[in-house]
Amino acid sequence: MSPDSYSAKGIRVPVFPLMSDEERQPLSLYTDGASRGNPGPAAIAYAIYDQSGELVEEGARCIGKHTNNEAEYEALLWGLHKVTERRCTIVRAFSDSELVVRQVNGEYKARDPRMETYVERVRKYKEIFGSFELTSVPRENERTRFVDEKVNEALDRACKS
Repeated sequence: MSPDSYSAKGIRVPVFPLMSDEERQPLSLYTDGASRGNPGPAAIAYAIYDQSGELVEEGARCIGKHTNNEAEYEALLWGLHKVTERRCTIVRAFSDSELVVRQVNGEYKARDPRMETYVERVRKYKEIFGSFELTSVPRENERTRFVDEKVNEALDRACKS
C-alpha cells in the first residue's frame, strides 16, 4: 500500500496532507447519480462550491451498468475523492438520495452487501475529514438540479447501452 492511501477492510481511501487551520475553507459538495434501467447505463456527477458559493469544480461521466442507488453512491465517492484532492478538511455534502444519506448517517441499515460496502467506503472518507456532514436536499434545489442536468447530459451523450 502506498503512503498516500488509507486502507481498512481492503477499502482504499487517498490520504493527502491536511491544511492548517488558517488555510481551511469549508467546501460544499453536491452529487447525483442515475441509471436508465435499473440496472442500466449509468452516469454520475459532482459540483464543488467554495464558502462564498462559487462553483470551483464540476465533473460528470458514465460508469457502465449500475443501479440507481449504486450510481448515487459512486457519485458521492467520486465527489469526496475530488474534495480530498483539494486537501479540504471541512466538507458539507448534499444528495437528493434519501437512501444514501440515511444509510451513511446510520438512520437506515444497509442490508444489501453491495450497499454495506458503499456505506463503509463513504465512512472511511468521513474519517479523514475534520468535519463532515451529509444532508438530503430536494431535487428542486438549484445545485441539485445542476448536477442532475450534468448526469443526464452524460447519459444522453456517452452512455449508450
